[in-house]
Amino acid sequence: MDIGAVITTIAIAGLIGVMIAMGSTLQVTDFRRVLTQPRALLLGVAGQILLLPAVAASIAIILDLSPALSVGLVVISACPGGAPSNAVCAISKGDVALSVTLTAISSLAAFLTVPLLVGAAIDQFLGEDTRLQLPFWSTAARIFLTTFLPVVTGMALARWVPMVAEAIRRPLFIGGFGIVLITSLLFMFSMIELLTSIEALLAVVMLNVLMMSLAFALGRGLGLTEQETRSVTVEVGMQNISMAIVVIIGILNAPELLAPTFFYLPMAYVTGLGFAWLVRRYRSPVLA
Repeated sequence: MDIGAVITTIAIAGLIGVMIAMGSTLQVTDFRRVLTQPRALLLGVAGQILLLPAVAASIAIILDLSPALSVGLVVISACPGGAPSNAVCAISKGDVALSVTLTAISSLAAFLTVPLLVGAAIDQFLGEDTRLQLPFWSTAARIFLTTFLPVVTGMALARWVPMVAEAIRRPLFIGGFGIVLITSLLFMFSMIELLTSIEALLAVVMLNVLMMSLAFALGRGLGLTEQETRSVTVEVGMQNISMAIVVIIGILNAPELLAPTFFYLPMAYVTGLGFAWLVRRYRSPVLA
């Protein structure tokens, strides 16, 4: 087994740990928000699953990105929100429960949405002659095992053995997130030449800033509360980079697609924390 495969396996283990920890914070009743906060949930889910990939593909076409950069950008956009978005939501004084529910819904749906969206991007930008193949059902099964099943496992632990869930939640989250961050940096430094792509940097900045701006404007326009708008904005602006790496390296075995992911990793935190600072400084003093 080569070093890249080892790092990928470790990254998958970290992702599973984070997903179990996130699931342990959820209850089935949390999903009743579909009834109590339908506009916020619909906007958040539609923003992540539909609008974000569409904007990513449009940016790739407008900037005339290479096929590899185009697919890499869409891979990021196809991934669900990650646990760090929940932390940034808390910092921005958004609706944390809504944020966690949005992350959970997009993560549970990922085993279907990711192969569909990434497969469409491969067909669109690389064509039939590419060596890259993304068999739908095998890809769906792998993502199911790394996202859906761990989240449900965490929920089951919280329901049936809450003391165990409470005991493992923090270590799993901190350990898993640490593993994901370290493995991401290892991949980055092992392929440092990818960081010379100005086009990838520009595309990532455009995607991140445009999507957060659109989500914020739509939230206010649709009459969401200030807290709901903050949550939706952060969720749409911070995707699960660890899943993007798993898809690109663990499933596609295509490191040439990683450049947008490497730039997105710091950019998501810069814009997410920048947004939190802005809304706390200039918005409602009750929430700031």
